[in-house]
Amino acid sequence: MDFSHYTGEPVDLSVSLMNTRRRSSDSLETLDDLVAFLEPYRHMWEGVARPPKSSDLAAVRTLRESLREVVESEDEEAAAERLNSILAEHHAQPRLSLHNGAPHFHFEPIGSDMVAWLAATTAMGIASVIVEHGMGRFGVCAATDCDDVFVDASRNRSRRHCSSTCSTREAVSAYRRRQSD
Repeated sequence: MDFSHYTGEPVDLSVSLMNTRRRSSDSLETLDDLVAFLEPYRHMWEGVARPPKSSDLAAVRTLRESLREVVESEDEEAAAERLNSILAEHHAQPRLSLHNGAPHFHFEPIGSDMVAWLAATTAMGIASVIVEHGMGRFGVCAATDCDDVFVDASRNRSRRHCSSTCSTREAVSAYRRRQSD
């Protein structure tokens, strides 16, 4: 039974946001990039938050780094401290909502700017995973050329890569190393 609507799309949004920055590139360089990134999530924020504007870009990048700090934290205490800081900074507080006919919680301020909505939604998504499954469900890709974040939904918490592409590339590379020895 799922008691929180922050465990599905908000978690996906959180991971996607963190993965907009890679070692050698940033896919959130312009307002158009931010708008394009947010488009698949429009149904979540439209009518709740104001559309993004140019001045939001730097704050969204800062939020992205703060979220990465959470999932890369050494322990749950450090993660909780960082998450609580994000939630407080963006004035997230619980409220009961009935906008889609079924009662549920929201934490983002009503009529908020995009940064406040994004911060509350992504932080609550990460918090929900930590509460329900622990910090061990977050990982950073083990591939040598990737640092994407992922949520491990495997039964035995054995996932090491962000995607099958990275997993396959690493397996092929290891196989070739063994063959050359």
